[in-house]
Amino acid sequence: MKTYVKTSLVLVASLLLLLGCSKQSSTTSNSSKAETTEVKTTEAETTEKKAESKTVTFVHDSNPGRHSTLTYTVEGDDVMKQEVYNVFEPEILNKSADELKELIVKTYKGYEGIKGVTQNIEFKDGKVIHTMVIDMTVVNLDEMKKAMPNEYSGAGKRVSFSKTKKMLEDLGYTEKTN
Repeated sequence: MKTYVKTSLVLVASLLLLLGCSKQSSTTSNSSKAETTEVKTTEAETTEKKAESKTVTFVHDSNPGRHSTLTYTVEGDDVMKQEVYNVFEPEILNKSADELKELIVKTYKGYEGIKGVTQNIEFKDGKVIHTMVIDMTVVNLDEMKKAMPNEYSGAGKRVSFSKTKKMLEDLGYTEKTN
């Protein structure tokens, strides 16, 4: 059972961490003229830009004793933030709450001290709840790769939502619709 829980945790960590990374595209200009452009943003344009941001949630609850919810804030195809909410039921997993907490801490230890990553473990209603937030606008992806090389896949400076979504669906996560 310990292997099952550990494998589940590693699976979730793998999903969370930049599985959908891809190289950031860049464009160059061959113009030899220097131009200065004044940009004025109206309130309507600012509201429109905010509307481009969306939130998408995936759930995985087919493993007895573990329910996982992953929420992504996305702009275009870029993941801006990932939120993880895992609920473990010690009784079903044949583990004590303290054993599960120790396993979670050990599994996610590589994230400690990385700017842009916050996590918490709490006990509530006889369950162990693990939450983690990764702010992709702050986090250094190279630093995360060094800290958790087995959990990181890909290269570049951004996380592709379309690639992440496909991987999540392949692993049994389903998109939650409102």
